[in-house]
Amino acid sequence: MEIPCRVNAIFMDYDGTIAPVDVSREESRVFPEVESVLVELSKYIPLAIVTTKSFAFIKPRTEKFAHAWACSNGVEIVLKDGRRIVPCDVYERERFMKEIVTYAREKLQNYDVIFEEKWAGTTLVGLCIDWRISKNPPPRHIIDDIISKALEKGLKVIKYEGHPFIDIFSAAYDKAFAVEALKRLMNIEEPIMYLGDSENDNPAFEIVSVPVAVIHERNRNSPLKAKYRIEQRDLPKLLRQVLDCVRK
Repeated sequence: MEIPCRVNAIFMDYDGTIAPVDVSREESRVFPEVESVLVELSKYIPLAIVTTKSFAFIKPRTEKFAHAWACSNGVEIVLKDGRRIVPCDVYERERFMKEIVTYAREKLQNYDVIFEEKWAGTTLVGLCIDWRISKNPPPRHIIDDIISKALEKGLKVIKYEGHPFIDIFSAAYDKAFAVEALKRLMNIEEPIMYLGDSENDNPAFEIVSVPVAVIHERNRNSPLKAKYRIEQRDLPKLLRQVLDCVRK
């Protein structure tokens, strides 16, 4: 099935989509062959990042081409023109996030995990518990216990099939919320292409005209709801096709 390439914008996930999924936080970068096309595309159509990563992490890695960022699963939205939107309930629920961070650190102190706290300015809005490159990963029952505690506090938990990490957020937003907010704030109409690689991208896949799942070894059997699928190695080719279309 041929993927439509004449679109008004591209919204995209980061990890596993335009960047490798199995690398450390410090080594994470956009694939060079993808970045070069995105930089050129940004001259013609709006590009936005929709991610569970924090703004502090994602901005320096994507500012060469991104016009906007929906960070921490839509909790914080930042536009290149300086506008920044954070819903009020995020501030109200920060104490629950702080409690679960303390609980998780105590439960996992003897295991090799990375704690990535996600902040919107000076407000704690999320936590990623990551054991993808761990030599001493935590047992499943401890992760499940942390998940249960987070849910008891009314926090949003995101689990990823085939991926050794979880995300916990203070507010129950999703990537569909993020996409709709970006469309409104940037005054963009369909068709929009959305690129993603996990079940967490399904809400966004379901509301755009051109939903494209980027496939790699970690997600080959994941239940992705995108109409189109592309191998990660072929993403530069697809982006060049979009570039050719928008140049005409």
